[in-house]
Amino acid sequence: MSQYEPLSVAIVGCGNISHAYGASLSSKPDKIELVGAYDLDQNRAKDYVAKFGGHAYPTLEALLDDKQVEAVVNLTIHTAHAEVTAAALNAGKHVHVEKPLATNRADGQMVVDLAEAKGLRLSASPFTFLGESQQTVLKAIRSGLIGPILTAYAEMNWARIERWHPNPAPFYQKGVGPMLDVGVYALTFLTSVLGVVKDVQGHAQVCQPQRNTNTGQTYEVTTPDQVTGFLCFESGVTARLTASFLGFSKQVGAEFHGQYGSIFISSSHDFNATVEVHTLDNEWKSVPYVAEPFQGVEWGRAVFQLADAIRKDVPQRCTGRQASHVLEICLSILDSAEDNSAIIPIKSTFEPPISSY
Repeated sequence: MSQYEPLSVAIVGCGNISHAYGASLSSKPDKIELVGAYDLDQNRAKDYVAKFGGHAYPTLEALLDDKQVEAVVNLTIHTAHAEVTAAALNAGKHVHVEKPLATNRADGQMVVDLAEAKGLRLSASPFTFLGESQQTVLKAIRSGLIGPILTAYAEMNWARIERWHPNPAPFYQKGVGPMLDVGVYALTFLTSVLGVVKDVQGHAQVCQPQRNTNTGQTYEVTTPDQVTGFLCFESGVTARLTASFLGFSKQVGAEFHGQYGSIFISSSHDFNATVEVHTLDNEWKSVPYVAEPFQGVEWGRAVFQLADAIRKDVPQRCTGRQASHVLEICLSILDSAEDNSAIIPIKSTFEPPISSY
């Protein structure tokens, strides 16, 4: 039990991911009370609250004017994230926003500064570094199991969004693409383990310039669908990251290579990913989880942690500052790719999140 009054939360954006959030948030009524939802499509909002509770707000302004709402979970389309987050913060609401934090550096920094100026909590996805398998990796590395980290590799090969998403076209437009949509999972994990990134290089291209929806409609791809980034951390560690909306790759995890061995995690995304270690004198073997892992992704976990942070005044672990740092890394990798893989310095910084275990 949480031993505090549940945090009153409203959903903005009742699209594809909102149902995963709704089901998860509903699983812990001791932490979260879902008081309602808003969507540009009123029918979607009504269907949503009929399933998960609360009431459908007729406008965003009505939701933000409701004094019962303490926090907003911003699940709008990528290009609306910063605008909706800023509106909620200006209305005095805490916010959890889906990734990316924004689609440009200025907006990302703006919402971070606004939250801090108003003394409000800004939580941001990706939060999957909170997963039990990811925390297992973090604990193992910090314990010195494989010695000082020398380099790392991470893969987010997410295949073709149009295979399953009902509205894939926005994912292939400028401001989104595989780096900002799924590369952020691996980047948030890498930065949670390895800290602040100093500079980056990138290579990117549009490999498949035309795509089709699952109903046969054709649309143009206007941002790279295949991206590779090279990272140099302030610690001196280097890393490589691939983010793609192309092939059906088995590579969606990460590897950390240290002085005394290597750690592999099969996914930066799933909380129950396989974790293995290979030291200099052993074969690959499983690393025991720090706790029984959630099967898949617990979509409400960042919001649950936000509730703990607000009610108990404990450190917040999914922060706008880390999300802004990750956003700058993504955009700088893409900028580097357009500038013949020039080295681009990263200006932002953040405090790495504390471990759960």
